Amino acid sequence: MVRKISEKVVEFVAQDNYTKEEKEEMDYVLRTILFESIKLISTIVIFSILGYFIESVIIISVMSLSKPFIGGYHEDTQLKCFIATMLLTAGILILSLNTSFTFLGNCIVLIICIFCIYNQAPVINPKMPITHPHLIQKNRRKGLCNIILFILASIIMYKYSNYYLLITWTVMFQTLLMFNRLEKNKN
Repeated sequence: MVRKISEKVVEFVAQDNYTKEEKEEMDYVLRTILFESIKLISTIVIFSILGYFIESVIIISVMSLSKPFIGGYHEDTQLKCFIATMLLTAGILILSLNTSFTFLGNCIVLIICIFCIYNQAPVINPKMPITHPHLIQKNRRKGLCNIILFILASIIMYKYSNYYLLITWTVMFQTLLMFNRLEKNKN
């Protein structure tokens, strides 16, 4: 349903004024925003009921602002994707509440994440493919910039709040999930 809505919106907005490539990019962006918004809102509502509103907002924000650009783990259906998102959010929350890093340990973990993302991103999902090399590079740059901003936030927050752990664990999970069964596009 989201795919059909996205295609119709793009066709209505774009009509004959855009190239096929530009329409493909608009469709990809719109579908990503719609799918991520549904998961974001649902997950935040559920974790808010459990008393973890701020924590879920932080985790989901990091996921939503990085995964569309760096790629990673994808399920075949939106229900499976939602369940995976819930399990990841719960796992990150549990780890954040029960672990801590030294400042140096936090920095080392985050530097390793940057290295991995730099060398692996973006992982192309066959269900939402980007085939044009310049779009792949554009997503790679956006993903790296977003991750670096989150990493800087984690480092800055280290002294002031345990929320740094939410960011660190989320970035770590996003990085780990890039190395799944899907192959990296070689472009």
